[in-house]
Amino acid sequence: MAQTAPDSFQTWLNEFIAPIHANKWDNEKEISLQTKSGLLKGMEADGIQIFRGIRYAEAPVGERRFAPPVRTPSWEGVKDATRFGSMCLQPGEGDFSEDCLFLNVWAPAEQSNEKLPVYVFIHGGGFSMGSGSQPLYEGTSLAKSGVVLVTLNYRLGTLGFLPSKAAFEKYGTTGNWGLLDMIAALEWVQDNIQAFGGDPARVTIGGESAGAFAVSTLINSPKAKGLFNQAIMQSGALPMVTTVAPSTALSFAKAKMESAKYFAEFGLKDDTKGLSSLRKVPAEKIASTQLRYPELRMPQVGGFWPLPDGYVYKANPVEQIKKGNINQVKLLAGFNTDEGSLFIPPTTTEADYNALVGSVFGKNAAKVMARFPVTKDKNVHSQMNDVITLSLLRSGMYRYADALAQKNDVYMYHFDYVDPMIRPTGLGVIHGSEIKYVFHNFMDEVNKDTDAKKVASLMQTSWVNFIKTGNPNKGMTLPDNNQWDKYNPSVPAELHISVKPAMQSMYKEEDVKFINQLLQQQK
Repeated sequence: MAQTAPDSFQTWLNEFIAPIHANKWDNEKEISLQTKSGLLKGMEADGIQIFRGIRYAEAPVGERRFAPPVRTPSWEGVKDATRFGSMCLQPGEGDFSEDCLFLNVWAPAEQSNEKLPVYVFIHGGGFSMGSGSQPLYEGTSLAKSGVVLVTLNYRLGTLGFLPSKAAFEKYGTTGNWGLLDMIAALEWVQDNIQAFGGDPARVTIGGESAGAFAVSTLINSPKAKGLFNQAIMQSGALPMVTTVAPSTALSFAKAKMESAKYFAEFGLKDDTKGLSSLRKVPAEKIASTQLRYPELRMPQVGGFWPLPDGYVYKANPVEQIKKGNINQVKLLAGFNTDEGSLFIPPTTTEADYNALVGSVFGKNAAKVMARFPVTKDKNVHSQMNDVITLSLLRSGMYRYADALAQKNDVYMYHFDYVDPMIRPTGLGVIHGSEIKYVFHNFMDEVNKDTDAKKVASLMQTSWVNFIKTGNPNKGMTLPDNNQWDKYNPSVPAELHISVKPAMQSMYKEEDVKFINQLLQQQK
């Protein structure tokens, strides 16, 4: 484990969390497009139409704060869609605003009679940071492959997920404002994507990290039924949510108790009067004020996360998955070998490891420590990496795979290639490192590496084929004739994506089963 990050890694990390993409390219020209909602002015460059900052819902300000999104009505005249809209409020500095419910579209400029498949990508960031305009998600390469790409912003942090009792009494829902934003964006896609050449009947939703948690939640949501028919989950799924955000992603009743504590920080009660007063607090203060839980250990978070309010998704979502009472979609899902390494400070001690295991597994912590002990051959970083990867970002995906594979095609992957820029750090195949291989962004250093180019080709070709056909093997020929096998719960296997890809048995299968069994016992 490297003690400090080399300059190349810091450059990669800066771009990974970069606040916003450059607004224009030198060779862009203005174009216009008539949608169902109204006329848009966008840009065209290199055969790709780009529409940025399209408002899909009204600004969630004033009485619309802590409330379901309100769809933007049709407009007269021309709306400028040449620049990204503001990002939703979050920690740090950037073009942040409470008025942030915008989406972006990349589509081939050449329109044909055959409508194209649509990929709606939901950004990660722990439900507290990020945006659909991050340069990592620039959609030109996917659009050149015949996909209409949509990225979006959704409310973050407390503004996106405060589970107010008073709000629930008024709206019948609470705590899932950011998820409702995503659903509103998907409804916008259904109404308008044909104007961009997209097929509303062929929508795949995808996301990484918190975006994957969101996708898995939408699979659970009756409100999202019929808005998509395929899903991609990269590193995250709903059954692990209480291990990542144990203090706020709890039962609905307990979440409302946490909300009451938050109101109390402002000298308010969680009632009609208190909700009205909280809506008048400066948004920046709301965004910067999160509940703090000093007992948590990274990558656990203390902010509000989605919760089962019985409206956006049901009270016992894990049981619903087990029963198959979810939106039946085709699924592509997977993880990276060293998801946990990015979250482990160099100064981490065995006591820190014990504290993390204790907060995640409670009464079962001793069993986990016995299975993953710190030894001469397995240091604290190695074991902590394994436990974080398995419990917080991997194991829950197989519950979806098992449930959906009964009626649908499911494909699983294990990304096991160390990015050239990350290689000097010794951090391994870190959380999020696969994203640019799907989008083909920040590829200069990859294009200098023969192995990296092969991995990038396999990744994007597989993703595009799945988005287009529901089968990563069907469509463009995969490099070196690699083939994905369908996931079989009885003999679980994954495509091992590395320098020499191959279908392999589930990576650390017995450990996955062990962790899943313990997490099912968690209350």
